[in-house]
Amino acid sequence: MTAVIHVGPDMYSFGGTQSVIRVLRDHTIGADDVRVLSTWNGRRHGKSLLLTARAGAALARAPRSAVTHFHISNGGAWLREGPLLRLARARGFRVVVTIHGSDFPEFARARPEFVGSTLRRADHVIVLSEEARTAVEAVAPGVATSVVANPIAIDADAPGAASTPPVVLFAGTIGRRKGVDKLVEAWRLLLAEGIEGHCRIVGVLDDYVPPQVERLTVEGPVHPDDIRDLLRTVRVVTLPSFAEGMPMILTEALAGARPFVATPVGGTAEIACDPAMLVPVGDVPALAAAIGRYLRDPQLAERDGLRGQAHIAATRSPEVIGAQLRRIYEGCAVETR
Repeated sequence: MTAVIHVGPDMYSFGGTQSVIRVLRDHTIGADDVRVLSTWNGRRHGKSLLLTARAGAALARAPRSAVTHFHISNGGAWLREGPLLRLARARGFRVVVTIHGSDFPEFARARPEFVGSTLRRADHVIVLSEEARTAVEAVAPGVATSVVANPIAIDADAPGAASTPPVVLFAGTIGRRKGVDKLVEAWRLLLAEGIEGHCRIVGVLDDYVPPQVERLTVEGPVHPDDIRDLLRTVRVVTLPSFAEGMPMILTEALAGARPFVATPVGGTAEIACDPAMLVPVGDVPALAAAIGRYLRDPQLAERDGLRGQAHIAATRSPEVIGAQLRRIYEGCAVETR
């Protein structure tokens, strides 16, 4: 029996890594038994320290036959989970690491000794792109690496995009890195053209507060369990980011038969079923034109949404990713003691 302990941010807090961990747990992906230990929950540092301490205590008690799978996304995660990874190695666990987030290559180049000393303790490192794999190999040569996509559950019962009102959705951290300011500019262009519909911006405010604009609403984050229902109410999803790893909101959109309009950063281009779904970074007129195509043409939105859903089902479903992860876990597994 393959048992896996996932270690990372609270799967019911807001973020892409959290969504991945939740899918892994909910679908028992790649293992026969899955457990989750949380190290972070929002920006309450005291609570995160307590969660990390509890995770360490749980690892100290866990049977060493389990594989520990760490999910690391940013600088703070390296500080929280790095010591836990060392503890797992010292206790004799097999260690797998998945590196999430868009800034890892730059982070690794800036702190090669720090990153390398952590990753060299892993049996296997999973990344989301070849660029990230190259960065791992530069700081931790000899450690096994694989490019494995994030899994996503398919919403087979989702209504077609043509059946929904002309609504474009942004869901994520509301900030300039995500290009939300460019989305607001694009929406103003569409309004000037007489577009029908609505723009919804959903998420946690970061370094940008969208101004009041006609038929544009800013809403707080939704519970992770409600993302699927949210996607069913919109025609198209947009993410005009300046940097990404493999954005979960876009894979979630396609899994729900919704097309997206996004910039070709990180792994986004890999999942775009039509080149017209991609726009240059920072190009407001191109962003407006691409969103407008789907708002004006519901049949086009339905066609691209269904094509995207078929692609995701063939490449990123729990069954497909589960088989890849099981091979990695079984290659790391130790006998029950």
